[in-house]
Amino acid sequence: MKNLNALIEGILFAAGTDVDTDGLASFLGEEPEVIQTVLVSLEQKYAAEEHGIRLVRHETSCRFSTKPELGPEIALFLSKRRPSLSSAAMEVLAIAAYNQPITKPYVSQIRGIASGEIIDSLVEKGLLREDGKLNLPGRPMAYVTTEKFLTVFGLESLADLPSLQESDPS
Repeated sequence: MKNLNALIEGILFAAGTDVDTDGLASFLGEEPEVIQTVLVSLEQKYAAEEHGIRLVRHETSCRFSTKPELGPEIALFLSKRRPSLSSAAMEVLAIAAYNQPITKPYVSQIRGIASGEIIDSLVEKGLLREDGKLNLPGRPMAYVTTEKFLTVFGLESLADLPSLQESDPS
């Protein structure tokens, strides 16, 4: 017999995002009421002071989240972490941050070298995301920075980016 509490806890942790509770019940072959009972139990368990996470329940979904009171320390820790990125990847991120939405051809034109693979890698790392197709010839995919980008680089918003100053021509 499976430990339903442990299984649901593992699924929520691994998902890292909102999980539809009816879909969870269906997947596990359980009645929604049984899932709700387990979720209430987990919510109470993680409400205790010794836990750094909490279960956030919405009407039709739930997820794990860090406790808000720990936010400043967690944000500081995350801001100190920098992904292992090549100088080319950092260059593409800078282009994206200051010019978004961007396209692969646009970045390649600015850099003077094909940059599609770098953009794909940054999407995989969660630093860029697809943002729909642009109404331009060929309908290229647009890319924008993510919340993870802001967190990794210690920014509250894109407004916190250093301003770009023109070079002094003299």
